[in-house]
Amino acid sequence: MAITCKFGGTSLACSRHIQQSCRIVKADERRKYVVVSAPGKVGGESKKVTDLLLACYANRFDAEVFESLFLQIKERFLEIATLANGFPMEEELKVLYAQIKSSEANVDFVLSRGEYLNAKLIAAYLGYEFLDATSFIRFQKGELDLVATLALGKRLNKEKRYVIPGFYGLDEHGHVKTFSRGGSDITGSIVARVFDCELYENWTDVDGIYVADPKTVKNSRRVGQVSFRELREMSYMGASVLHAETLMPLYESPIPILLKNSFQPEAEGTQILKKRTEVSDREVITCITGKNDYTCIQISKAMLDKELGFVKKATAVFEKYHINISHTHSGLDNLCFFVENSEYKQIAFEAFVRELETSIDADKIKGHQNIALVAVVGHNLSGKIGMLAKIFNALEARAINVKTIYQSISECNIILGIEEGQLNDCIKALYQGLIEEKE
Repeated sequence: MAITCKFGGTSLACSRHIQQSCRIVKADERRKYVVVSAPGKVGGESKKVTDLLLACYANRFDAEVFESLFLQIKERFLEIATLANGFPMEEELKVLYAQIKSSEANVDFVLSRGEYLNAKLIAAYLGYEFLDATSFIRFQKGELDLVATLALGKRLNKEKRYVIPGFYGLDEHGHVKTFSRGGSDITGSIVARVFDCELYENWTDVDGIYVADPKTVKNSRRVGQVSFRELREMSYMGASVLHAETLMPLYESPIPILLKNSFQPEAEGTQILKKRTEVSDREVITCITGKNDYTCIQISKAMLDKELGFVKKATAVFEKYHINISHTHSGLDNLCFFVENSEYKQIAFEAFVRELETSIDADKIKGHQNIALVAVVGHNLSGKIGMLAKIFNALEARAINVKTIYQSISECNIILGIEEGQLNDCIKALYQGLIEEKE
């Protein structure tokens, strides 16, 4: 059996980090398929190579700025190239320079070159074959075409050992198309599925998943296992664990994910399974996380609960204005749509409101800004007697007012709406009230 292992940008940021990651690969002969990110930050002052590439593309017609930015990319890759004697990095960089400057260059192609060059060099260093992601990963109308991707992937030779660049593939027009940032995690899932691997290892710079971000809660507890559903919820609600779409290629397969730290490979990490088993009371809650920058669009109408098709009419207007709805809460005469501020700020709100009013004949429509949403994610939360009482008691002790609350019927999460400035205090209070009391 084989393992797919994906290494993040921090794990591949410089020659020393790459050597460490490659030692991990060589330590287990089952690690046949290696997915790599572009080099990340080295120290506090440096930038990610992907950010430098984006800046180069944006300034490609400003010679002075472009040269300064490209020099930083060149220095990063030449330092890494010291690992593989004879690798023609100077020639590769000359090609990249011309490609960015070309009038035909598109931003996705330029952004993908960090992964591309890193994969070619690491393949040479490991003695593996370089396999470009464009040979099998396909997009259709801006989204991953998993059916086409798996069909092409099944033609690949499973006996070989490959290094594969993450983050991109080809669209229906034959152009390079990238996932959203962090998309190399998705590439790792695709590769694990294509080669029917027994395990997908995702190597990063942390020991696993924590109940709360250690930057917010010191000495936060590491989680041993999470389910696919729990991971989706926590990623969507702001926990920087894996890309929110990482699991999609694996839903119809039994392949588990193991999140590990490339700088402490002996640490146990966190298993990500389709379903958790034997969950103890101590392990019920897997994550407390949240995000700022939400707006609540509140629609009020008398006897709303008696009107058929009301929600459909309202959401049609959101769709017309290309506004993605994150969450909905409802009452007898009120319906609340929560949208991220980035969505809200891009629309002509007055025109949007007028069309809503016309479409649904609302009594009142109001936008409430400066809202944070906090999620308590875990196993069978609705079946735990007293869970909501513990939540409210913890928040009352910190004088945190809950503006809205929603408990998923899926039993996987409880979502609270609070004042934006209280996000970190809320997470700390919930951790203390729900986790520390069980320690």
